[in-house]
Amino acid sequence: MIPNELIQGLIEKVGLDEEKAKMVIAFLQENAHKLPEWLKGSELVEDLKDKLPAGLGKLFG
Repeated sequence: MIPNELIQGLIEKVGLDEEKAKMVIAFLQENAHKLPEWLKGSELVEDLKDKLPAGLGKLFG
């Protein structure tokens, strides 16, 4: 089940309609194992690494 909060976030913040938001979420779910590599070295990941509790940021390199 896809969290409604995630769907609404994509609709409101990105401007996707509900069908496209669900397609994006399905893509991310199918490729979840690849996300750390795709995001490695990005500013987003670097910013988040320092904010994650208990050393979880180390999961992203």
